[in-house]
Amino acid sequence: MLSADKRQSTFEQFRMLECLSLAERGAGYVSPNPLVGAIVVKNGTIVGRGYHRRFGGPHAEIHALRQAGDRARGATLFVNLEPCCHSGKTPPCTDAIIRAGAKRVVIGIRDPNPLVNGKAISLLRRSGIQVKTGILAPECRKLNESFITFITSGRPFVALKIAQTLDARIEDGSGRPRRISNEQSRRIVHALRARYDAVLVGANTIRVDDPQLTVRTIKGRDPYRVILDGNMSSPLSARVYRDNNRDRTILFVSRNAARKKRSSVSALRGRGVDVRALEASKGHLLKLESVLQELRRNNVASILVEGGGHTFRSFLKERLVDKIIVFVSPKLFGKGQSVWDRVDARTIRHLILRDVSTWNIGGDVMVESYIGR
Repeated sequence: MLSADKRQSTFEQFRMLECLSLAERGAGYVSPNPLVGAIVVKNGTIVGRGYHRRFGGPHAEIHALRQAGDRARGATLFVNLEPCCHSGKTPPCTDAIIRAGAKRVVIGIRDPNPLVNGKAISLLRRSGIQVKTGILAPECRKLNESFITFITSGRPFVALKIAQTLDARIEDGSGRPRRISNEQSRRIVHALRARYDAVLVGANTIRVDDPQLTVRTIKGRDPYRVILDGNMSSPLSARVYRDNNRDRTILFVSRNAARKKRSSVSALRGRGVDVRALEASKGHLLKLESVLQELRRNNVASILVEGGGHTFRSFLKERLVDKIIVFVSPKLFGKGQSVWDRVDARTIRHLILRDVSTWNIGGDVMVESYIGR
């Protein structure tokens, strides 16, 4: 028979899982704010639910407390992230919790934002509210991995999405586009795009694949499309520069290339494409740190890097990768480029994989792993 403490812990974990499930509904719509879900429980019954629905809108706690109304007095509020205690686009959630008369607040993890980070917990306790933290902490951190990296590292969270054959090829050497992953895997990629703030590719991917980099096959918002093209070699006829989402396309070029190709820059800007010229090293190679800082200023908190090989290797070499997502298809090309062919030994030695997970996706294998620090 479970002890009272164990039963309470299991009950709290179950409720926190519901908060996490609610929080997920805001994915793709609240960034750079965190994903937050909240429930109000009175006498063992949920009397209020809420989640952060859109950037600039009411927070999860406010939605939950409004639904609970007078029943929030003497109740327990569950929330996966420490409530805010400062004024931003909305008033402090701590004020609302105190006014509502909540007796207890159960929190998944502290908010790493220096404006909060433990301050809300202290404020609630000083107001006579019982506070418990650390419920399903690993799950809460994973849900908001992008937000945490954005706040603590000063750059967006970066994930590499690699589609490769069983012999590790990402293309067949023909110079023509060829699908590797199956339809189910591609649906997952579209779901990832809807979740990340930006999708990033190099110029060669634009030249060879002419991708749309939009969300299709599922319902979701389109991310920013970011193209790294130091010498401005991608064709102006590419779909990303012509379709209805071109105003959410950011093209990074070297300042030297921008000067030499002023007419192309003007043409793209005239279409609504955001062309940004940065300092580059020899050979028009853009500095990834500068790219990430530019995107951070746009409140881009997460980036899904989709190709190609040179771009993957550059992020790995600069140690700017937080997660690797690999779709391995049961195909053999026998020739063509591999991401790992030209990754130097020093870079490989520093790639410490942790928290590795695998899934069978209709015959493809999806491998997700984090890069250890």
